[in-house]
Amino acid sequence: MLTDQFYLKYLLNKIYFRMKHEIEDKLFSVINAIPNPIIIISSDKLQSVNNAFLEFFNVKSIEEFNKNNGCIAKLFIQNNGFFTLSDVKDNSYWSDYLFFHTEINRVVSLQNQNNQIFDFELTLKKIENESEYIIVFNDITQFIAQKNEYKYFAYHDHLTKIYNRQRFDELFLKEVENRKRYKDHLSLLLIDIDHFKKVNDTYGHHIGDLTLIALTKLISKNLRINDIFARWGGEEFIILLPRTDVDAAYIKAQEIRSLVESHVDKELPPITISIGVTEMNDSDTTNTCLQRVDKALYLSKEKRNDVLKVI
Repeated sequence: MLTDQFYLKYLLNKIYFRMKHEIEDKLFSVINAIPNPIIIISSDKLQSVNNAFLEFFNVKSIEEFNKNNGCIAKLFIQNNGFFTLSDVKDNSYWSDYLFFHTEINRVVSLQNQNNQIFDFELTLKKIENESEYIIVFNDITQFIAQKNEYKYFAYHDHLTKIYNRQRFDELFLKEVENRKRYKDHLSLLLIDIDHFKKVNDTYGHHIGDLTLIALTKLISKNLRINDIFARWGGEEFIILLPRTDVDAAYIKAQEIRSLVESHVDKELPPITISIGVTEMNDSDTTNTCLQRVDKALYLSKEKRNDVLKVI
């Protein structure tokens, strides 16, 4: 009787594993027909992959991939704040972590055999009664590129490619908060090109546009990485100088004014600029600070090619 029970158990196990093998074969046949890279993973170890996955990494088999790379999540690249292995905050497997933390952005960046970077949105499906996941890598590279392009043009002036007024306003508010938090200095420069209307009237708007582009490139090269440079409107530009008091800002403004005055470009007319300078104080709002620097610019333009500070 006992022997019969063991034999029955043996047969049941054999049938189970045969059925499981047949199901896996059918599943593999299905995922292999899909053009997106797909993996079946358990405990962060690849169990199966489709041809699209092998082609992406230019490997002949899953064994070759595992030998060369190990856990695929180690290949996720830091990019645009997308998910990487470092985002796993506990001892979970990365696949488990993503599955149970639905609030996490399931987008990763991977580099293929040609060193091209692709962005993928991950679709996770847990296999019922198993510890395995089917994960589909949906290519959204083009979508991300377009999204970044739209964001870029929403924040940048279309001609000069520096920040526009909308983006400056946003960054100004952030720097005001930083100033309050760290008890630091924050100064402003407001710049206007002297007699710019004469440039357009004499040489045409095309040359006028090229002059604006050349000016922004010249000034940008002489700013710190954390300085914020934006087109304020027309021929006016504004610079926000974090951690800079009014005296240091005045020196910087004179440096920029002199740089522009001495700059020579045989293809463009010579120009000069006037600059207003101020520093934000504890009683200021962004509006009162902007009004004061505008007043400083107005006074500097009475002489032209001049810098004037108002505190």
